[in-house]
Amino acid sequence: MNKYKIYGIGNALLDYEYKVNDKILKELELEKGCMLLNEYEKHFNIHSFLKNIRPPEKVVPGGSVANSVYAMSQFGSKACFSGKVSNDKTGNDFIDCLIESGINTFVEQTDENQSGECLVLITPDNERTMNTFLGSSSLLEIKDIDLNALISSEYLLIEGYLVSSEQTLEVSKYALEQARGNNTKTILTLSDPNIVSFFRQNLLQLFKSKANMVFCNEQEAKNFSETDSLEDVHKFLREMSDTYIITLGKNGAICFDGKNLLKVEGQKVSSKDFTGAGDIFLGAFMHRIKNNNFLESMNFANYCASKIIQIYGAKFSNKNDYLSLIKKS
Repeated sequence: MNKYKIYGIGNALLDYEYKVNDKILKELELEKGCMLLNEYEKHFNIHSFLKNIRPPEKVVPGGSVANSVYAMSQFGSKACFSGKVSNDKTGNDFIDCLIESGINTFVEQTDENQSGECLVLITPDNERTMNTFLGSSSLLEIKDIDLNALISSEYLLIEGYLVSSEQTLEVSKYALEQARGNNTKTILTLSDPNIVSFFRQNLLQLFKSKANMVFCNEQEAKNFSETDSLEDVHKFLREMSDTYIITLGKNGAICFDGKNLLKVEGQKVSSKDFTGAGDIFLGAFMHRIKNNNFLESMNFANYCASKIIQIYGAKFSNKNDYLSLIKKS
């Protein structure tokens, strides 16, 4: 029996959430609903601009895979995570948050650079636009991966964001090779429409062997498949992965379970912030999945995502909030 259900590898970032309007996005030349990678100077110029307008709604440890693994841990799954931060307060806070949540944490610290951060800009339509400085997250190395934990896990989870640098791309390829050689199932996320568009060739390198599972939203799936046809998306993704889940926002989600297409309808709720909806969907799905119970897992994931968008931020306040979702689902 595996020691962990999942081993996650991803960017280790501190999330700053700001409420803004479309005029500010235009002034900052940011594309709504997407993630932009920036170098230090430009990123912190934008952050200074935002700080002069209003304080952030929340400041919390984040990163896509870290958020998903955090949710799984709160639901009760055994999980571990690898990433990289600097020897600074941001890095220390990130590690402390994961440890307190019960995640077995393999996060290395470096004296180089500074810990990464992500500005999450929330517009009145509840869409989130992200501006990211990777910082020391981009310095993740192969030696930072705990091989014993990886091969003791049922699943390896890697976020598409890691293909944006050659160094973290190589780490991802190494981890996937080790997983495939040791019967650990592989899960890949496509992460963001811009990541898929700008780094598609890098992303394809992660699919030299079929993945066991892929998570993406509709636009990411279309960008990756280079088509506007969902029918063609399905044909393409079946060549890349044994199973896949495509989230459709308010329209729910669809899943290919290896044989059939399954669908769950979206839930009508009053939303405040779409940040973290995809992350908790993945975390909830992976917590619940067992013996190919795809439809049950999708329903639980869909329910959890409908709850997270009713608050600001990608995390609930305490573990009881997560446990109540299990009881009510």
